[in-house]
Amino acid sequence: MITPRWWSQPFPPTGAIASEGIRNQLGRPPVDPLTVFVRETAQNSWDARLPDVETVYRLELTTVAPTHRPTWERLLTPPAGVQEHLGVGRAVRTPNLRLLSVVDRGTKGLGGPTRADQLADGRRDWISFVLNVGEKRDTTQGGGTYGYGKAVLYRLSRVGTILVYTRTADEHGELSSRLIGIALGSSFDNRGRVDTASRPFTGRHWWGDARDDHVEPLLGEHADEVARSLGLTPFGPGESGTTLVVIDPDLDEFDDMDHAARHLADTIAWQLWPIMLPERGAQRLTPEVVSAGVTHPVPDPSRTYPLRMFVAAYRGLKSNAATTLESGNPRKRLGRFALERAVVVPMTAGAASMAAGFAGVEGDPHHVCLMRSPELVVRYYEGPTTSSVHSVYAGVFRADDDLDEVYAASEPPTHDNWVYEQLTGPDRTFVRVTFTRLREQLAVFRAPVQAAVSTRSRTALGAASSYLGGLVAAAFAEAPENSTASAGVRRSQGAAMAGGTRPESSGAVDNRRSAAAGRARVTTLVEPHLEEIEGALVVVARYGVDAPGPVRLEARLAVATWEGREDEPPAGAERPRVSHWSTPDGVVAGDSCTLVGPAEVDLVVTPVPDTATEIGLIATPSADTVPAGAT
Repeated sequence: MITPRWWSQPFPPTGAIASEGIRNQLGRPPVDPLTVFVRETAQNSWDARLPDVETVYRLELTTVAPTHRPTWERLLTPPAGVQEHLGVGRAVRTPNLRLLSVVDRGTKGLGGPTRADQLADGRRDWISFVLNVGEKRDTTQGGGTYGYGKAVLYRLSRVGTILVYTRTADEHGELSSRLIGIALGSSFDNRGRVDTASRPFTGRHWWGDARDDHVEPLLGEHADEVARSLGLTPFGPGESGTTLVVIDPDLDEFDDMDHAARHLADTIAWQLWPIMLPERGAQRLTPEVVSAGVTHPVPDPSRTYPLRMFVAAYRGLKSNAATTLESGNPRKRLGRFALERAVVVPMTAGAASMAAGFAGVEGDPHHVCLMRSPELVVRYYEGPTTSSVHSVYAGVFRADDDLDEVYAASEPPTHDNWVYEQLTGPDRTFVRVTFTRLREQLAVFRAPVQAAVSTRSRTALGAASSYLGGLVAAAFAEAPENSTASAGVRRSQGAAMAGGTRPESSGAVDNRRSAAAGRARVTTLVEPHLEEIEGALVVVARYGVDAPGPVRLEARLAVATWEGREDEPPAGAERPRVSHWSTPDGVVAGDSCTLVGPAEVDLVVTPVPDTATEIGLIATPSADTVPAGAT
């Protein structure tokens, strides 16, 4: 039986690319490494998908089990003369060695010849991914080139080392497994060593069935046996695909592996949502994230704010509401554009929007998702903000299939933009005009940003009033799964968005006080937020009243729309209503209540589902007598 070992590539007489050159191909992307990792590996898996079968894309965060550690150390420790140039030797001797694996199933695996100097009559996936660098993929309307996709794998590994375990159909149509290790160290030479000829080395290394001048993968049952001894995810009967294992991934920015797993799940949702949608049937990607055996669900894009707005726009691409964008000279159809609008409470920054920030969507959406034929997210193109912080939009532009090669050629190594400066002639014009047409479509939103809710003073019964405006997104008042709140017990509930929750302070309330502060003053103590009371989601705000005598509080409620406040709803339409007021003296029903300051009062509002509610509060000194035991 063959014992796998390391083989280091020497520079041939005609030269070769050094490991530093492969690492530098990615440059220094402005996004975090795990985002690039998800984008590139998912693109590889999607391009390798089989017809009429769901593509499983699973990310596994694990540690090498104690039972497998001796095998890792025995098989993967480099020879003495190479250990100083290949960090995996140190890694396999450390306890709790971390692994980040990409497991795809329902894909064709890496097939074709295992030597780069062999002609390939058909597939050459193995040559392209394992051996050559930057070779153009032969997948029709595929994502890009293999060289850049694998460079991120080596960069993410602290020791620049990965394992490739694949099962693919051979020339006879029979499924067969292959296993190989690949490492990128630093180029070096072995001068001064008396036991071998001195020569320079590229810094590229392979682990497997080492020959004199190259390395072959372990094959068939032998590959499966060694993979099992290392604890790699096995293949099921009749199953094909690939498992890529990043050895000792750099996860220092995360508190623990669960934290990293949650970030990966959010990133998958933001980067891969177009190919995750159920309407694609069998031709869809099914993502999973597992950390130490615990599954971390990937957010459902169609139910997660603000991704659900992009999903709605995407689904509208084939409708009459969508627009075909064209260039004028030369005249050419560029693609389809659709837009979705909404009224929301402004999103607050924080962990809930971290993945959105890495995707380029800071805060609430005013962006257009760019994509081409693979329907992977290329970029979230930022448009102008609207005249109100409560009015947002999300768009999708899908490039025409006839121009797929043009847009692909304009992408940088990370495939996260369209750069027309890279092109010449009409191709340059098509990509440049695309952004011109998008700016024209979004120009309607260009307007000076105004305060979301204005503050005004009213005079009633000869006294000055305080007016406090607030907007609360009942559109996000979705009951949480597995709710356990008992009757009569309040529990604050935010809305799921970008993989997190909308915080309680989402409501926007103006705390302007009355000019007649000495007579009646009302301040906001707790801004409007969602709570669950007796199984129902309501909007709750708390106010403080400071006045020398009785004060009458009146709530004015309305539905906020894209155009503004809906004072007169359509006939038969629901409208928000006051559930009750909670004061230290008891509960009061109705749109108003009267109390003696100083005091605190909670306003509880029943919102209309799938709308945003505007809350206006008017406080006026009152000559009314407050009944005993009530306010």
